[in-house]
Amino acid sequence: MDTSSCVEALEEAIKQHGTLEIFNTDQGSQFTSEEFMGILKRNNIRISMDGKGCWVDNVFVERLW
Repeated sequence: MDTSSCVEALEEAIKQHGTLEIFNTDQGSQFTSEEFMGILKRNNIRISMDGKGCWVDNVFVERLW
């Protein structure tokens, strides 16, 4: 998978809104890429990832939104 759109969105979000304390995501290859993770690490953003195959972890919140 191409990471460029995710990297671009992350950089734009940090530029517009500042850094986060924690970034939560799944383990998709676009989010585990060195480029994406490097941005989080350089900005001292803690990384939280859902377990593999744990798509139900955020069902309640995702339905709420």
